[in-house]
Amino acid sequence: MHGAQQHHVERLDFDQRKAYVKKVDVDYFTQAIQYTEIGKLEVEEQCGTAGPAVKAHGDVKVRSQVVGFKKIKFYTLENVGSGKLELPEDEMHTTAYWIALGRELLDTLPFTISERQDGLSGLLYALESVACLLLMCDRMDLGSTIGEGAPGSPELRNSWSGTPDSQKIEFFEPTLYLYDAYPGGIGLSEPLFRLHESLVAKTSELIAGCQCERGCPSCVGPVGETSERAKEAAMEILQRLHTDSESAGLISEIKQNESA
Repeated sequence: MHGAQQHHVERLDFDQRKAYVKKVDVDYFTQAIQYTEIGKLEVEEQCGTAGPAVKAHGDVKVRSQVVGFKKIKFYTLENVGSGKLELPEDEMHTTAYWIALGRELLDTLPFTISERQDGLSGLLYALESVACLLLMCDRMDLGSTIGEGAPGSPELRNSWSGTPDSQKIEFFEPTLYLYDAYPGGIGLSEPLFRLHESLVAKTSELIAGCQCERGCPSCVGPVGETSERAKEAAMEILQRLHTDSESAGLISEIKQNESA
């Protein structure tokens, strides 16, 4: 989109930093599919929380590469197609807020490995939506990914892109990252750390209060991008992360209504 006119990219010239485009009139926009690796450089603050889980914020190194794109329909936000790309890798140092989930939490979830991963992906989608509202920032100001590995490990760990072709392997102790999408950070991570309880509570309300059955762009993302039990799995994880009885009761009520 440029000057309120849609364009289709025909060719990219990275050496000359030019994009060759043509005008089009279509009912969708595109969204990049990125493969992301994230590693912790320095932990500023961290503490245990319900789950069991650990919340923290600090400096991280993010490596990302665009490997494809999705076609998203206007208004309904349905995924109506996709394509493959291979763009140069990008690396930056920035700041992040993260939640490291304990293995005990995952072991108590009544879902398959694949359903757990879809639940984590759906939960991260909802957390990012609520985080943008709490921070009053644009969604493009935040990046998100799921790290694989033991919390506190300084090495870079592979991150699951959440795409249908991703390999389904079980996370040892998954870590949900929300990071500032600009080099050096822009001051969003520490406030998210302070707002952790509100973030979890509001995300619980968002997912439990959504009238869809198995997920939609308003809560955990479109069903076509996750399994049919992604919403249920995300709510189960939130119920363990949030100790407030009223929110937990709301989640249980929604689940009972879905099974009725």
